[in-house]
Amino acid sequence: MNPLLAQVATKDAGSGAPIWQIAVVAGLSGLVTVATLALIFSFRRGGARPLGRAARATGRVVGVPGWAALPAMIALVGGAMALAGAEWDIALHIDEGRDDGPLGTAAHYPILFGLLILFVGGLLAVGLAPPEGPQASRAAIRIRGLWPIPASAAVMLVASATAFLAFPLDDLWHRVFGQDVTLWGPTHIMLIACAGLGTLSMILLLVEGARTIGVDTPRLRGVLGKLVPIPVLCAVIVLAVFTLEQDEFNFGVPQFRLVWHPVLIAVASSFAFVVARIWGGRGAALHAAVVAFVIFVPLTFFVSVVFGQTFHAQPLYLVTALAVEALAWRGTGRRPLAFGAATGVLAATVGLAAEYGWTHLLFRLPWTTNLLPEAVPAALLAAVAAGLLGALFAETITGANRRGPYPVALAALAGIVLIGVGAWAAQHDEVPAGATVEITVSDVRNEPTPGKSGVQPTGDVSVRFRGPDVTEDADWVRVLGWQGRGSFSNVFARQDDGTWRSTERVPVGGPWRTILNVNGRGTVLGAPVYMPADPAVGFAGFPLEATVTREIVPLEELAQIERKPDAPDWAWRPATWSVLGLNLLLAIGVGVAAVRIGRVRPEDDGEGPGGDPGTGLGTADVGPRETGERAVPA
Repeated sequence: MNPLLAQVATKDAGSGAPIWQIAVVAGLSGLVTVATLALIFSFRRGGARPLGRAARATGRVVGVPGWAALPAMIALVGGAMALAGAEWDIALHIDEGRDDGPLGTAAHYPILFGLLILFVGGLLAVGLAPPEGPQASRAAIRIRGLWPIPASAAVMLVASATAFLAFPLDDLWHRVFGQDVTLWGPTHIMLIACAGLGTLSMILLLVEGARTIGVDTPRLRGVLGKLVPIPVLCAVIVLAVFTLEQDEFNFGVPQFRLVWHPVLIAVASSFAFVVARIWGGRGAALHAAVVAFVIFVPLTFFVSVVFGQTFHAQPLYLVTALAVEALAWRGTGRRPLAFGAATGVLAATVGLAAEYGWTHLLFRLPWTTNLLPEAVPAALLAAVAAGLLGALFAETITGANRRGPYPVALAALAGIVLIGVGAWAAQHDEVPAGATVEITVSDVRNEPTPGKSGVQPTGDVSVRFRGPDVTEDADWVRVLGWQGRGSFSNVFARQDDGTWRSTERVPVGGPWRTILNVNGRGTVLGAPVYMPADPAVGFAGFPLEATVTREIVPLEELAQIERKPDAPDWAWRPATWSVLGLNLLLAIGVGVAAVRIGRVRPEDDGEGPGGDPGTGLGTADVGPRETGERAVPA
């Protein structure tokens, strides 16, 4: 049998989900897709009147035509639901370990339904678009045999469909390679990134719809519009997606180099705050940081307190936002690119200095000075590139986009810098030959342990490293306990005799996987203290011993014991790069759609606002209302 097919056929616990779960998810998604398509085709033939009424009502609330308003609000609900579910799911994996498939944990349900709702929003964004008339998008893509498709709707549909497709692809990945219990598995990144891009496309859809009725920037009506203006909402979406991608660091169980954490924070804050400040004006960057903080705090509360999972911290972002507002006090209009670059510098210096202190207040793994020599230059390069991309995006979406090859070349250069920094941060040095550690566990007794595992054996742990020094310039030396129905982390203290000792008692029995973890420059290393056997994946375990010498290995070998050692190596890298390449293409697609929409100015429409605010078809049943600035549908 072909080696790849042999892996797919394997039926162990580290493989894919039960067939019945796949059938349920496929059946549900198929029914919803068919029903939505039937509704769309009925609507385009003059039927499905409740859909038209819903679009008109949403259009009145949102202030843009219904063909853009209804799908955008549906997508926003779906994206928010998927984000909340993903946060819960990450905590469950850290505390409980692997799952039993897409229906195996309660946290998967909000993700599944959120992604399905996001996909329905993408379908409706395409299906409700008017083919002609004053409310038809002038940025639409024309495909022979179809009605004109709004540029933002096309990207939104592809991104949301790809995000939902990540669910079955994740199961296929597990069948071939085993379960990679890490947030940064390729299909996990695909799900989060594509869902984020699909939700971000919702912002473009609102702008594209607003341009058809003579409005430059859409403004949500009522209290919601005042609390979260569209430029602020755009920045919050970016912050939320990047913060979710940082969760292995936020929860204190990273399987990757710590340098990623400051780089991701600097990139997120630089891009988001540049877009918010250029597009939204004075105070928008700080506004976005406050809204993000207000969202993250209750989400952390529900996951950690209501659901009883491991506590996790979130980046602060507020100090960077304040610095950006100070930088832009006199405005950003004349030199937006210089503002974007300067914001990147602030994010990688002032911002990271504040985050450094914040990690010492709340995070399980506070940053150390050993991190700074590589983190600051890497974050600086990445944040300046992100700031330039943010400035170009903001210029584009506000219609001030520059013509000619210059902005494309600058965007490409900034993208190459970001990819280069990421490729550098992803590199791991080899474990030094002969590196071992002598582990001593003393005073073992039963005590309550963190989480829900109850009373389990705990002990005091001390270690002495042998062979090459793997602790020189280390970011931390600590013991990590996880998947024990809770998680635990304790940074070791170095003693005068050269040993390292725990400062708290460590779980060393029951379901706990307790691992010595050393993160240095270029290395993410581990050695087992205690790990129970797991016959379901053929893992013999590492029993508790009073004193034992064990080999130091890459941390992922211990953290991802479900990975299949006999999986075909030739398929791993192409599959990984294919997923990352798809995310990159979708990000480019968002930029291209923004360029098309940005070239449409409200004053270009000689006919003025009109048409049905819900569908763009037929005669308006409600006339426009004057706002003092531009006409919007009543």
